[in-house]
Amino acid sequence: MRILVKYKDLKSGVVRADELQELIQSEKLLAFRRDDDEWVRIGVDPVRGTGGRYRGPERRGNVLFM
Repeated sequence: MRILVKYKDLKSGVVRADELQELIQSEKLLAFRRDDDEWVRIGVDPVRGTGGRYRGPERRGNVLFM
């Protein structure tokens, strides 16, 4: 899968999904585009795996089978 990104130098590019995490961690990106055409701004919007502890209700282990 390819992801549209915007670098800190304001240039745009397309990267593979497996490259995205490294670019985020190396602080080279301003934003990337999600599948739903929404831009995720690094350091502003929540990014999976970087937001600390989950604060919502516990969902694992609470599955009811019918």
